[in-house]
Amino acid sequence: MVHASTSAEVEAMMADLSVSAGRAPEAYLAAARTTLLRLLAHPELLDPARLVGRGEGLSRNLLFGTEDISVWAMVWAPGAVTPVHDHHCSCCFGLLRGTLRETWYRPISETHAVPTLDAVRRPGYVACMMPSGPNLHRIVNDGPEAAISIHVYGYDHRAQNSSIDRTYEIAAG
Repeated sequence: MVHASTSAEVEAMMADLSVSAGRAPEAYLAAARTTLLRLLAHPELLDPARLVGRGEGLSRNLLFGTEDISVWAMVWAPGAVTPVHDHHCSCCFGLLRGTLRETWYRPISETHAVPTLDAVRRPGYVACMMPSGPNLHRIVNDGPEAAISIHVYGYDHRAQNSSIDRTYEIAAG
């Protein structure tokens, strides 16, 4: 197990969350949501060094990882954007600081998608989903300040580099 965070309380939460990964999807997603809400309400539990970006774009900082889950702090510099993507695993995230724009998409081919919903996410927002797809979305920090989100993914960070399954181009018109 990797424990990048030093808080004993966070380590206990992560250990419980890791155990919940073996339960039914609804129970696991409920545990991930509860964990995220607790972390968002008590950011002092997190190692402040893990909440710092490294330059422009998106910085990913591992907080915790096992063979079942990986938990990341994502620091979004102004202008940071993901591609339109789907996940190969469960994906839960909560917004700790700043604002992020999340746009949902519908695939129209194996390589292209069209937008269907656009929303601004604010601190305290939490979303959880299983890879029952398609669950295509793109996240961008279109604000003037850095944003921080906490992500819980159902994959082993040592075996895979990312939670992203496939990326799509935005279809014209």
